[in-house]
Amino acid sequence: MTLTVALSGDSIVNRRISACDDEGFLSLIDEIRAADIGFTHLEMNLLDEADDHAYPAAEAGGTWMSAQPRIAEEFAWAGFEMVSHASNHALDYGYGGLASTWAALENQDIDFTGTGRTLADARGPVYREASGGRVACVSMTTSFTPWSRAGRARRDHGGRPGVNPLGYHFEMGPDALDQYRSLAAAMGQWVTPTDDGYRFNPPGLHNTVFNVTASEQPGVRPVLDSTDRQGNLRAVAEADRQADITVAHVHTHEWDTDGDLSDPAPFLPAFTRDCIDAGADVVLCQGSHTPLRGIDRYGGGIVLHDPGDFFMMSDTTRRLPAEFYDRYSDGFDGHSADAAPGQVLAERGISSMFDEDADDSDADYGGAVESPAQGYFSGDVLGTLVPVCEFDDEFDLARVTIHPGYLRASPTVYTGTPTRATGDRAQRIINHVDELSARFDTDIEYSNGVGTVDL
Repeated sequence: MTLTVALSGDSIVNRRISACDDEGFLSLIDEIRAADIGFTHLEMNLLDEADDHAYPAAEAGGTWMSAQPRIAEEFAWAGFEMVSHASNHALDYGYGGLASTWAALENQDIDFTGTGRTLADARGPVYREASGGRVACVSMTTSFTPWSRAGRARRDHGGRPGVNPLGYHFEMGPDALDQYRSLAAAMGQWVTPTDDGYRFNPPGLHNTVFNVTASEQPGVRPVLDSTDRQGNLRAVAEADRQADITVAHVHTHEWDTDGDLSDPAPFLPAFTRDCIDAGADVVLCQGSHTPLRGIDRYGGGIVLHDPGDFFMMSDTTRRLPAEFYDRYSDGFDGHSADAAPGQVLAERGISSMFDEDADDSDADYGGAVESPAQGYFSGDVLGTLVPVCEFDDEFDLARVTIHPGYLRASPTVYTGTPTRATGDRAQRIINHVDELSARFDTDIEYSNGVGTVDL
């Protein structure tokens, strides 16, 4: 007996995908439904527009991502039994939006992890039983607004709802640190020496800290927070003890600044391998919107550094707060208060980036971006992947099949939905992932429209 887990990257859905009759789309959905467990990342909030407990946060992840609670039915229709939820968008509508999202998922019997009522709840594994075994998932995020991280409960004080964080700080060499200290002081920040570096914070916001570790090595490097790192590895180990198959999920927008968006942040390759060593069978990273990153075959497991955006319906978000209009108001006539959602979203222009033939200058997320170069959806090849992992009767990873697809840009009913790639386009996507995987000494072989990871 084997157990199969079908996975995908980001899912931002605000329309009825069950109405789509595109054969290529349904072909990918069939792969998810055919698996024992279908898994995706829910990068949004599910809330009623009349809900007076869900207010837009003053600081969100980008677009204030929301859809009506009935969209949870669409995820169930597509075959997703488990979703990760830790991300920079999880608290776009505060604690009320978080609670509404949980309720919508629970009503559809969709298990979720990565957010919770306390840090222990957000970090704890979620489990799902299938006919062939028990699957666990731990979800964390490196990208989040500081106030959205879940809080640890004490015996004399309650915790705080939020995301499971995998935080990081920066290590700086002498020259870089001196420059940063001087700039921070000139900008009126508090600069406080610590045992291993400095702590920076704005005036009056003494818990809004930016920690820097001093180093003798020149340059600047991101370093994972040791407490978050150890806590998440313990959660992965606990999941491994309680389940037959363990998936570790990392939502991450960071990249290696010595490369481009297709290169994971310097701390990520080592940490994802640590997750495998701790007991994970699959590590799924996503969030780069580049949209694809490589695959790392390691220690009997597999690391998917980013299979790409599976659903990206950001451009048909129904409601947005005033701050979003103000950010993009330069592109349309009149006052931002008079604009409609379609105007501001067109100015931001995510869906125009889905077309491989679009000018690279369109891929700048609504304005000229100096870093990262050309912004989102600027990878050499655009696509999305549905990896299907097959485990044998000993729960060892036996096969990973990669089903290639791409996001449609039109018509509107299909905008931001995936469809299966075929022919030359399928081969081009798989070959691109193979090239991205070379740095991890991992080969992806293309045959008959799909890729297979050489285990």
